[in-house]
Amino acid sequence: MKEKIHPEMKFLTVKCACGAEHKFYTTKENVRIDVCSSCHPLYKGLSGASLVIDTEGRIEKFRRKYKGKQY
Repeated sequence: MKEKIHPEMKFLTVKCACGAEHKFYTTKENVRIDVCSSCHPLYKGLSGASLVIDTEGRIEKFRRKYKGKQY
């Protein structure tokens, strides 16, 4: 392996848009992230119907149409 060709790794504190801070190694000076494990819905435990945004009543319309039927 060649000597002195790899970039220097630095230990940084990265700030998320939600305000959470995470520490990891990187070659960059300043890192900002939009979504992290503190604010992402899948990491927060939200799943299934709570993730679905139903602005036009589509889910309720589907449930009325297929009420009592097996699908």
